Order: sequence, then C-alpha cells, then structure tokens
Amino acid sequence: MMKVSVLALSLGMAFSGSAFATQAVWNTANPWGSETPVSYAEWNIFNSTNDTTPDVAVTAGTSASVTETSGGSFLTGGGNIYSFAGPAALTATLSGQNSGLFDVYLRIATVGTLSSSTATLNGVSAASVLQFNEDQGVVMGGATAEQELYWKWSNVSAAALYTFNFTSPAAHMSLDQVALAAVAVPTVTPVPEPEAYSLMALGLGLMAFVSRRAAKQPA
Repeated sequence: MMKVSVLALSLGMAFSGSAFATQAVWNTANPWGSETPVSYAEWNIFNSTNDTTPDVAVTAGTSASVTETSGGSFLTGGGNIYSFAGPAALTATLSGQNSGLFDVYLRIATVGTLSSSTATLNGVSAASVLQFNEDQGVVMGGATAEQELYWKWSNVSAAALYTFNFTSPAAHMSLDQVALAAVAVPTVTPVPEPEAYSLMALGLGLMAFVSRRAAKQPA
C-alpha cells in the first residue's frame, strides 16, 4: 500500500512539473465578454482538495468553494487537484442573489484526461463548450490534452446558492483552474407596436371630441 501511495505521488509530481508549465493562466477570453458578473469566484492555484478561499472574488462577501468528492484525488506540487486512483468528481458552489434572472457560468482548465462534457447547475444539465484544446498525445495509457471549456445556463432564476457538479470519465484528470460567474440578464422594457400607437391616438382623439361636445351643451 505504501508503494502505491509513493508511486501515485511521484507520478502526480512528475505530471504536474512537465505538463503544467502554463498553469494558472487562461489561454482564452472569458465567455461572458464585457459583462461584469454580480457574483464571481476564481481559483488559479488550489490550496487543498476542499478549497473555500478563491483567488479572486469580485463581489464583496461572495462565498465559494471547490471540493473533490471521490476521495481519489490529491493536491499536486503545482497547486492542481489531480485524480490518480479513479475518475474525479467535483462540486463547486457560489453564493447567489435574492431576485432577478442570470446567465450562470462554470469555466475550467484541465490537463490530462479530458473532462466529461456534461455538468449540472442545481441539478440542471448543460453541455460544455470547448474553447481550447492542445493535444498532448498519450500519457499514462490514455489520450490527454490541455483544455479550457465552459458551461452556460441561461435565464436562471435567482438562488441563494449555485451548486455545480462536474466529473472526469477516468483517472488522471488534473484540475488547473476554475471560474464561477453569475451575470445579470438585462431587463428589457417592451416597446409598443405601431398598432398600439394608432389605437392610443384614436382614443385620445375620441376623448377630445367628446369633451368638445360636452362643452357645447347648454347648461
């Protein structure tokens, strides 16, 4: 058992040292563009497999976490969460809002085994959008790559807590970065159709006509 643990640690350290030269740096633009999230948290270097201290929290008082729940992962020397013993299972949380509609994003960067393409937000599934993929060939018996991808849930009703779940289909996925964002959906004021303006003008005209008639009636 001791030999297996030492081997896992050695492989993880070697993998992190060679593959994570660009860790903690996003290679692509954020998927929400110029919009400013009302809730946001970002991890570039993890300090544990249950990290509740994001490196960036845009909103004062925002609480967030990233937790590996399979029990088969450990922290690498480069600050990544690495799943050696089996598939990774991760849960991330972000504090939310009391009202409104939001576009909610989960963004991750990984190295090694490719991430599963499906993630959930409060139990609702979404498919990933791949932003960056650099093939690294065959490592530890499987095809690997450095990836950046995100999931988006549109027009989500406000919630006190957003809970994200995502996984890897096999061992040897190393989680490099995570970003969680909730962007307010603009409130659109309906613009009356031309027909509505016509009816309004007709109504005003009738009111004026009736007023004039009433004014002409003898007392």
